[in-house]
Amino acid sequence: MNVIVMAGTRDARRIIEELSRDPRIDITATATTEYGAELAESSGALRTVRGPLDRSGLGELIDEIGAELLIDATHPFATRATENALLACHDTGITYLRFERPLLDVEGAIRVESFREAGEVASSLLREGEVAMHLAGVSTLPEVLESLDPERVAVRVLPQTSSIEACHRLGVPPEQIIAMQGTFSPEMNRVLMKEYRAGAVITKDSGETGGLREKVATASELGIPIILVERPRVDLKGEKVFHDINELVEYVTEILNKKETDNCF
Repeated sequence: MNVIVMAGTRDARRIIEELSRDPRIDITATATTEYGAELAESSGALRTVRGPLDRSGLGELIDEIGAELLIDATHPFATRATENALLACHDTGITYLRFERPLLDVEGAIRVESFREAGEVASSLLREGEVAMHLAGVSTLPEVLESLDPERVAVRVLPQTSSIEACHRLGVPPEQIIAMQGTFSPEMNRVLMKEYRAGAVITKDSGETGGLREKVATASELGIPIILVERPRVDLKGEKVFHDINELVEYVTEILNKKETDNCF
């Protein structure tokens, strides 16, 4: 059975690893970056498609490889990718499954609905000499900086040229660009928050896999306010959603077993 896994997350890599153990399943992974594609291949994907795919691009890929199932394991904030996947599956008539990271109960966080609002709240909280530590990816930084001076932000981004250059273009001082790849232990978070004099932490509700628990634990310990951007809502139109990878893999196996049984008659 040909399966498409929309990848680029740790969850997706685990799903690929588990499904690739079944020789009856051929996995094609999609990833927006070269690095994401390499990780998907190393996890067991038979082939990868690099670069973002819109509705028509996904539809063409489904037809090209004869996919019967698409698993959307993209980041909770990648709403456009999820919307395109839903539409492409509707267009082609194949099964859509969504893996959604479980939500964490984050006590004491200041919950906001956008990164623009997060910047506004951070600006009101910072005292002299403090910065807002932005732990939510470089793509969300422009919204934050609409109401927060770049010199008052310390940004942790992936150690890749495009991310660092984006910070430079936005005016973030070089000494406040932290190019590191994680997730990170509470100890590492503690060192960074103290070193950069964080007066607020901006992060997003990315769940356990995104290191949210460690970020929150450290900020709470240091008495630093946590500004948490809530997940955007996407209408999944009644499609099946999983919060446990093992349950998703079992469901895919059931589909495959039923298909083989039906073909015997």
